[in-house]
Amino acid sequence: MRRRREKSSSRGVAAWFVTYSDMVTLVLTFFVMLYSFSTINAQKWEALVQSLRGNIGVLEGGASLDRLPGVDDTSIPQIDLERLDGYRKDKEEAKPGQDPFLKLYEDIQKYVEENEIPAELELSPTHTEILIRFKDYVLFDVGKSDLKPDARKILDRIASALLHYKDQIDRVRVEGHTDTQPINTMFYPTNWELSADRAVKVVRYFQEHHGFPGNKLSGEGYGEYYPIATNETAEGRARNRRVDVQIVRTVNAENVHTIE
Repeated sequence: MRRRREKSSSRGVAAWFVTYSDMVTLVLTFFVMLYSFSTINAQKWEALVQSLRGNIGVLEGGASLDRLPGVDDTSIPQIDLERLDGYRKDKEEAKPGQDPFLKLYEDIQKYVEENEIPAELELSPTHTEILIRFKDYVLFDVGKSDLKPDARKILDRIASALLHYKDQIDRVRVEGHTDTQPINTMFYPTNWELSADRAVKVVRYFQEHHGFPGNKLSGEGYGEYYPIATNETAEGRARNRRVDVQIVRTVNAENVHTIE
């Protein structure tokens, strides 16, 4: 007997297409799960979203599933892309660059660079301390502890930033340092007195002129005993004569990060 050729049904969707749709949905779900455990480039994510919105289909010209004739839309699982976009934005808002303490660091860094202030700026690997290292002549004249007029303008800007982020700050520690050249004046018999007085003058300026909380301030004088360069050369001694402003973060389990 002749076998009758089975006639392909003209109704509905071919059986292979349903299987293919299930496979595509599972693959898409898999990648969504991977995304939920990772951070991806925002531009690449946007490109992926646009591709999924209009080009997930198999027809010529990139026709999408929702435009296939004879297919019931309710039978195809829908992915809420807008919800995924919102998740991506939440992840971006939580990235380290948006952390308030890091924003304080960026604000000070921008100010120092734009005004070409002779100062070094460092952020600790754990994002818990910011160091502003001023060369001594930026704030004081040689052998003196009275703040220079230009120094007051610089400290005004630093104090404004500190006040804006004071809830993120546990302590501002000001340290005075000198080189090994001896000093013996009526006011400063040794480098101890000079370095300590300079630190205290900065501390008092933050509190008395800007109202920064006194319980978050401290001043310390180290004399010549914590050098960062050799005292055998003029360049090294110039580096050692400095005022360090150490900004210590209020630390809890949620705001400690590690630089990768």
